Amino acid sequence: MIRLVVCTSALVFVTATASAQTAAPLAKVTLPPEAAKRTLVKAQINADTARAIVDACVDYSKANNQTVAIFVLAPNGDIVDSHMMDGVLPIGAETGLLKAKTVLYARSSSRAVAERFSNVDGRVIRLDLGKASGLAYYFVGGGLPIVVEDQLIGAVGVGGGNADEQCAHAALTKVLGPQPPLPPPATPTQGRGRGGQ
Repeated sequence: MIRLVVCTSALVFVTATASAQTAAPLAKVTLPPEAAKRTLVKAQINADTARAIVDACVDYSKANNQTVAIFVLAPNGDIVDSHMMDGVLPIGAETGLLKAKTVLYARSSSRAVAERFSNVDGRVIRLDLGKASGLAYYFVGGGLPIVVEDQLIGAVGVGGGNADEQCAHAALTKVLGPQPPLPPPATPTQGRGRGGQ
């Protein structure tokens, strides 16, 4: 009887420990050594992980009856993977890419940028920032940083739906493990962009 209790306790401890360690390790989601040696870059999301994030976002969107465009970018702004679902308007594709670029430029979510610069004056003086380097500010939620072991390895941007940020968050959680919770939705006076783009 005592052995059974000890074994059961040990099983519960192992199960709890395993479930608490669901986050993907940096080495698994970044470039393998041979690619890093060739590109001289290590902390960049690898193609398999980028594809998994795109696929997870597509699954989320289908389950929620939405059509979106998804972009996963490397820290330098290169597209690692992307997908445009059937029925996405051109603006949805453009805004998805802009949201991911905003994340790379600001090192925070595109919604945090929108809420930080919530008035017209604050936004106008920043509209052209970063364009020379292929990055820019876009003041709408839907872009999230991809951070593993405190390293920015890329960004995901989703456009065209009405739950773009939730789609990106659900995809990151499914592929990489628990993510910081999303803040509650902003009120209109906090600078939310119009429309779901």
